[in-house]
Amino acid sequence: MKAYLDILKNCLENGTISDNRTGIKTLRIPWGATFQHDMSTGFPLITTKFTPLKTISTELEFFINGYSDKKWLQDRNCHIWDEWANMDAWKPSYDKKLQVLEQQAKKDGKTVSDAEKKELQNNEMGLTRDLGPIYGWQWRHFGSNYHFNPLVASDNYDLKKPGVDQLKWVVDTAKKDPNNRRLIVNAWNPTDMSKMALPPCHVMHQILIHNGKLNLIWTQRSCDMFLGIPFNIASYAMLLLLYAKELGYEPGVLRGELHDVHIYENHIDQVKEQLSRTPYELPKVAITDENWNGMFNWHADGGYKYLTKYLRHEQLKGDVAG
Repeated sequence: MKAYLDILKNCLENGTISDNRTGIKTLRIPWGATFQHDMSTGFPLITTKFTPLKTISTELEFFINGYSDKKWLQDRNCHIWDEWANMDAWKPSYDKKLQVLEQQAKKDGKTVSDAEKKELQNNEMGLTRDLGPIYGWQWRHFGSNYHFNPLVASDNYDLKKPGVDQLKWVVDTAKKDPNNRRLIVNAWNPTDMSKMALPPCHVMHQILIHNGKLNLIWTQRSCDMFLGIPFNIASYAMLLLLYAKELGYEPGVLRGELHDVHIYENHIDQVKEQLSRTPYELPKVAITDENWNGMFNWHADGGYKYLTKYLRHEQLKGDVAG
């Protein structure tokens, strides 16, 4: 897909070396870039490497339902969030275990290394199911009080103060007033930031309806061009199809306002390999009528189908920067 590959190439060739919180330097274009795709030309699933649409769609279903238990994802073979967790949930256990390690190290005349601390942190985060009030929770319960229930995935908000269901408001408002310019869903909530496994990268999206077509624009504050952005493109493309199906419009333009575009240094070889590959024709994807019970009852399993084959090059792997 040329729009994505052009941004990737520009970042590789013109990005400047920059430090960041992960400790892995990036090639960075801090003023960002714009991605744009006409959905009539095919579904924007990257073809220069394998991009798992089933995994991406499962995560989107998770968001639409407002869930925050990563076991729900793992039970469906979706492991995007395995390495993350709500700090309020994993930190107490980490602190206790670190104290034991430090006491033992002191007896041995040693200190606990940063690598040992990082390993302990990763283990605790991996064992913790609670992701906190991340994307979907903000979409469906913005302003509510967050709590985690390991028994029921949907029971993670205050019933007496359910918050704003932004997703439903957008759908209901668009049905009554399709020309409305306030059809916005926001995931950036500073009051909940400390509880989130990861502050939102894609912070908001807006739908705009015009001439019988539904367009979607998303805004992203931080853009991992090799690993993250191909997933984000496909996820918002699927969300656009869902909105269009729910509201009765043709899919229009998908646009991404991408801030802080970057490539991690440990992905540079993979990016060069990806850019050397010739893209295939994009597949066509549709939301199926057969299993359609509305956007809020949609399931990734059986909820879409390929109208044409997904031709693509083999997978390219890269480590996630923590």
